[in-house]
Amino acid sequence: MAALRLPREGRQLGLLLAATGMFLVSTDSLFIRIADADGWTIAFMSSVWSTPIMWCIAVRSLGRDLPERFNRHRGPLLASSLLGSASMTAFVTAVTKTDVANVVAIIAAAPIFAAVIARVALGERAAPRTWRAIAATIAGILVIVGGSLSGDGLSGNLLALFAICCFGANLSIWRRSPDLSRMLLVALTATFTMLATAVPANPSSLDRNALLATLAMGSLFGPAARFCMSMATRYAPPAEVSLFTPVETVCATVWVWLWFDEVPPTATFVGAAIVLTAVTYGVTGPAAEVAPTPTLHT
Repeated sequence: MAALRLPREGRQLGLLLAATGMFLVSTDSLFIRIADADGWTIAFMSSVWSTPIMWCIAVRSLGRDLPERFNRHRGPLLASSLLGSASMTAFVTAVTKTDVANVVAIIAAAPIFAAVIARVALGERAAPRTWRAIAATIAGILVIVGGSLSGDGLSGNLLALFAICCFGANLSIWRRSPDLSRMLLVALTATFTMLATAVPANPSSLDRNALLATLAMGSLFGPAARFCMSMATRYAPPAEVSLFTPVETVCATVWVWLWFDEVPPTATFVGAAIVLTAVTYGVTGPAAEVAPTPTLHT
């Protein structure tokens, strides 16, 4: 099958959306720290705020076409929203069960998962430059976290690994279904998250600060981040989109530094420089060549 080169202009838009999405999602760790509650409750309350807002936006933007758009992409929509719900819940719970450094170190492996899944599911071949950038990115993250990865918090580490696997699979679904309604996807993801976490959640345990933190996560930063990331795969390969996951690691460190006055060690600054250099190197090269794939229909 003939190779297909992504439009340069479209690719740059995709990379911008990916960077924006990861910048927005970097606030999650800060809000989770502020909420200071269990993962089930944080995920539930965030989705409680997000669900009505996103459904209102979806209904307003799609209007009478909403049922038709859902039926046309029922399979990808349901699969992607379930993966998104599982990924979000696992990530939030992981942050509450282990050190944030452990979680973000595992999140840094997203490019590997995305590139492998895209290669198997979509036939997309990441360029050698992308793989070199991935390797340098992982090295930078390891410098940041240093020796923080220990045997403690095993359940949190496993949850973070599960979350990033779901994220990598979702990137491929978004790439394979470029005309899938992103607004409808975010609304369904919030709904499934709310339903999945309703029973174990304990909203009465949240104080005012926790409620405000979950409100910010659920009504603004979380939905906007998911929308940007899902839109990014319309224009750029999953392996390149996932290269921006380290942006979360670097920015999350800065948020905690500014909010809690926790000065990062020297290794963090060194690792951040490596990460940013690697990402810049990876996204300034030529677009990856991919095999054309049909859109999923049900």
